[in-house]
Amino acid sequence: MKNFSVRTFVETGRLKSEVFGAAARHYPDTDTLEIDAVRIRAFDAQGRLTTATANRALTNGDGSEVQLFGSAQIVRDAQVTQAGLATPRIEFRGEFLHAFLNSDRVTSNRPVELRRGKDVFLADSMDYDNVQQIMMMQGRVKGTLVPAQAR
Repeated sequence: MKNFSVRTFVETGRLKSEVFGAAARHYPDTDTLEIDAVRIRAFDAQGRLTTATANRALTNGDGSEVQLFGSAQIVRDAQVTQAGLATPRIEFRGEFLHAFLNSDRVTSNRPVELRRGKDVFLADSMDYDNVQQIMMMQGRVKGTLVPAQAR
């Protein structure tokens, strides 16, 4: 496929995800899809948007895993939880990011940058579990924490 977009919907008709790409190749022997110049928009059950972009992506057959290569970026916008708590925007950047959509995890075995609100962290590798709210960073890790503004 060239210059395409694919949309998936939940049973109620609500948009679940949208994938855009310059070109795509399907490999039936491994049931994988390789996408050039990829841009993904995905909505969780609460309607929260997560976007991902990269020079190239490789996804498994059911779309539960996406590997992003070259200028990879995953962004979840700031939001307010059902309990009324504000969560800041979170952004992952690197040359390689591996997203596990069913378990809401992002990992990388290469250098990454994490931005959470105004805080910035750099590491040689990372494993982020959004469900458990645990970030493990390894190797040379540097961080800058910006204090919240006084009111």
